[in-house]
Amino acid sequence: MLADVDAFFAQVEQVLHPELRGKPVIVGGQPGESSVVASASYEARAFGVHTAMPLSQAHRLCPQAVFLKGRYSHYRKAADVVLEVLAEFAPLVEPVSLDEAYLEFPGCEQLYREAPIDLAERLKGAVKERSALDVSIGVGTSKLMAKLACKLAKPHGIAWLCPGYEAEFLAPLSVDALPGIGQASRSRLEKFNVRTVADLRRVPAQLLELTFGAPGRTLAEYAWGRDTSPVEPPGPNRSVSRETTFATEVMDRAVIEGMLYYLTERACRKLRELGLSARTVTVKLRYSDFETCLLTRSLKEATDQDHRVYELAGDLFRRLFTRRVRVRLIGVSLSSLSAGAAHQKPLLEADGYEKRRRLYHFLDRIRERFGFSAVTAGRSINLLGKLEQDEEGFRLRTPSLTR
Repeated sequence: MLADVDAFFAQVEQVLHPELRGKPVIVGGQPGESSVVASASYEARAFGVHTAMPLSQAHRLCPQAVFLKGRYSHYRKAADVVLEVLAEFAPLVEPVSLDEAYLEFPGCEQLYREAPIDLAERLKGAVKERSALDVSIGVGTSKLMAKLACKLAKPHGIAWLCPGYEAEFLAPLSVDALPGIGQASRSRLEKFNVRTVADLRRVPAQLLELTFGAPGRTLAEYAWGRDTSPVEPPGPNRSVSRETTFATEVMDRAVIEGMLYYLTERACRKLRELGLSARTVTVKLRYSDFETCLLTRSLKEATDQDHRVYELAGDLFRRLFTRRVRVRLIGVSLSSLSAGAAHQKPLLEADGYEKRRRLYHFLDRIRERFGFSAVTAGRSINLLGKLEQDEEGFRLRTPSLTR
């Protein structure tokens, strides 16, 4: 199965604010901002609004819509509730984004004796009861078929592509219904009069592989409804990343460094929450002309402490910020993760390290109880008066806590 929460951000806002139900809701920012639609309710989609559309265009199409910046913390909590429900039903759950996840039911034949469509109905009802959110569910013999079924089910429905009918169902569909076929690939295939999946089946797999590389072989399998990719529950964290796009492009070094420190704080707090330490630090910088720069360095030993990570992150930023051009995006990524904080410290630093460890422990407890904005520390102070705050922290144009 593929379970997908319909119009996720917008639907969460309608659940939190019942007065918005039945109204067109657009999440992403205000019409005058140079941003894009992150989510649109189905009432807004009826006017042609869709995800990734510029807000200015969305406002022209649907001026009566309610425009919201949105709050990622609310969406994260809602997603956690949905995942809890899914995990109660299926032994294998693979989240693919905040709002959708694949489910597989190996060994559950005795537990679930009803038809898959009935099980999906029960799952849908449980999600609705616990989260007040509507989901669409696609049922099939593989990830590919479940995904295509889920598209048919939207909004708020269930679709089951029965075993044995995969090839028949796929035949009349346009080739771009298959994953991996975008506009460029579709145009390329149309030059050879390949427009439907049935047309695609007539192309030898070897030719598809020569044309598209390794994905061409997968495409040949997809054309017949064959997909052997497993449902894989999330593995151990390989990295912790935080990045954001500025609401307006910035030239002020103090503001950029303040944001980098703030993102470092958020990333290190996540490390401590997971019981991990990081040794490798990567800083990402994107200028207003979309030139993107990355620089990576490693610490001598792994750490989960904000100031140690920022010492390196700040140095990497200074090496990257070499142009007199405004900055559009800043981010930090922590990798080479290991369990627990590093304990082997130089003798002269041991006392200072322990004091810092206790400091971050109490900072985390204060923020857990009173919100992240209860304490503003380090260079994050540079952001005071520049950005709005709520209890969750500084309100950013793009949610920095999604990765």
